[in-house]
Amino acid sequence: MTPRAIFFDLDDTLLDTSGGVQEAWRSTCAAFAPELGIEPARLESAIREQLINFWKDEAAVEHWRTRLHDARRHNVALALQRLQLDPAAAPRIADRYWDEQAARMRLFDDSLETLARLREAGFRLGLLTNGPAEMQRWKLSRFPIAEHFDVIVIEGEFGHGKPHPRVFEHALERVGARPAEAWHIGDNLYADVGGARRAGLHATWIHRDRLELTDAAPAIPDRVIAHLAELRAALDLEPAAPANP
Repeated sequence: MTPRAIFFDLDDTLLDTSGGVQEAWRSTCAAFAPELGIEPARLESAIREQLINFWKDEAAVEHWRTRLHDARRHNVALALQRLQLDPAAAPRIADRYWDEQAARMRLFDDSLETLARLREAGFRLGLLTNGPAEMQRWKLSRFPIAEHFDVIVIEGEFGHGKPHPRVFEHALERVGARPAEAWHIGDNLYADVGGARRAGLHATWIHRDRLELTDAAPAIPDRVIAHLAELRAALDLEPAAPANP
């Protein structure tokens, strides 16, 4: 069934927020390691290990999700403590990292074209993003995508985040569509795919050639794509291939 409405996640679906993470931490740790008296690689390894464990803990993520700057400072402090270093440096390290990461954020090459084609084709579009209001609004002010959406739901403004069903219900109400008439596209199997499916929407998982679907996945998507061209093809929005002469 062709949908009437299509909803998107933001981070690592339309906006590449993870692609520069490793470089951002490497640069940050290189800047602070001399002050702390530690090898940059050891500092980076400890911080990244702490953050990997944090992001695996869905309960912890949900607790901190609208305070991600504070969460980053907290986790850096824990990493420093494990290294027997002064955690007082954690806020400066975490904030420097954010500056480094923010400078590396980019829209995926297919994002603007896809949104424009969907608008031209008459689909109602929504953006459903978890995270702090200030942080997510900053991203929308920097990257020109907000104008394409009929509804934008930001966890820090709305009071609920994915996978809570109210997020999807609110977006559906705003665009005048039923769950069966809407698709949601996102990279997070728990929040995007699981939340959309429980709310009755068709769930498309986009992995951007970075993630794998395993037997331990918290939810199974209706469709799996690597890039948004596959979404356009599924909606018959890709130009027909030229006929052979």
